[in-house]
Amino acid sequence: MKGAGKNTPVFSLDSSSEKSGGDGPGALGVVIDSELAKIASPHAPRSAPSVPLKYEQRHYAYRNPWVVRAFALLDRVGGSLFEKKRERPEILKRVLVLRPDHLGDVLFSFPALRALREELPDAQIDFLVGPWARPLLPEDPKDLHGVALLEFAAPWLVRPKKVRFGFGATLKLARLLRKRARALGGKYDMVLDLRGDFQLILAARLSGARYLVGRGLTGLGFLLDTEAEEIPGRHQVERNLSMIESAGFGPLRTTNPSLSLSEDEKKRGRLLLLEHGVDVSRILIGMHVGAGAATKLWGADRYAQLIKRVIADLPAQVILFGASGDRTAVNDVKIVLDESQTVGRVFDLCGKLPDLREFMMAASSCALFVGNDSGPSHIAASLGMSVISVFSGTNDPAEWGPRGQRVLIVRKRIECEGCGLTVCDHLSCMTELDVDVVYQAVRRCV
Repeated sequence: MKGAGKNTPVFSLDSSSEKSGGDGPGALGVVIDSELAKIASPHAPRSAPSVPLKYEQRHYAYRNPWVVRAFALLDRVGGSLFEKKRERPEILKRVLVLRPDHLGDVLFSFPALRALREELPDAQIDFLVGPWARPLLPEDPKDLHGVALLEFAAPWLVRPKKVRFGFGATLKLARLLRKRARALGGKYDMVLDLRGDFQLILAARLSGARYLVGRGLTGLGFLLDTEAEEIPGRHQVERNLSMIESAGFGPLRTTNPSLSLSEDEKKRGRLLLLEHGVDVSRILIGMHVGAGAATKLWGADRYAQLIKRVIADLPAQVILFGASGDRTAVNDVKIVLDESQTVGRVFDLCGKLPDLREFMMAASSCALFVGNDSGPSHIAASLGMSVISVFSGTNDPAEWGPRGQRVLIVRKRIECEGCGLTVCDHLSCMTELDVDVVYQAVRRCV
């Protein structure tokens, strides 16, 4: 990348994400609009908060150094009280996997579920997710490796958050898990917390589970019987697989998350598009201009410019997808567009496909999906679609990028990348990402 001009796209494979074997992400591409060749690698570990070494036992996901100190001290004291760790039961009849958070996170856990089933073909495996993720998952457990689905709306994980901690909900979850385990004939033999959430760890421990595996990223790591190693720069898919390996399995093969639709569902998706005036015989480009955080938004003006170039140069129709919460972002894009030039070329389906499964059906007809770092982009990649992910500097795509064989990540390299912020006063990583770079990526994929 050294010597590249500011507005010259550099196309390269992200070799750090290549894995041997399986259907891993070897086709992952990165388009970088930057001449900052001297900054640290995006795969380098981020500096940890400054805390006294005597308390520094593990990596924490908190930014406030005082919160880090508090949890480090709690873990140090708790570690002395729970010094003796339990051994993994020889026979694992009942296993629980915890992932009640967001859509992309749930998708990233699919390879771990697959690997766990291969290692434990006869075990009862439960998978706890938030109700918002339920439409991602097949109705028939056989289609998800025979895994049974449990739903729990953790209030500290709802967007927007209802509470910061929610200890009452933690106790409720513990009771539900205990009740579920009894219905299966006893206690859970093993619980894996893929999120690294102290409330989930606490709930699992209070449920009476015999063996706990996870990461103490937010504290209470001393309650775990096995704590998986935290390696910055490793993708979430590999992190989840390493969790399984730390419990004594493996080595495991890396695969990409995958979603599937029946032929009937694909047909229903085409019918949905026809009902909204879309000509399904033409090249269809789906776009999702919203995001879960303001720092992940590329912006209405830039998306509008991209759409104008697409419909001017390509025989394509553009479909704007999104949930009701994306309405403002979509409206902002439409304000910039000249409606007289977009009639019959740009279709607003934001909020008109309220069911997540319907979005999957409709999006599957698109030749290309363009979106920010958000759930719809991850879903499209898991469906095997061609995806362009416009990535901000907030997260490292090596850790959080969509996984698929036809995924292209477009980003702007800046010195403060990897900040993890949800609010930014300059957002240079997005405002300086040239429209032409994204457009050239579109032309590369269509």
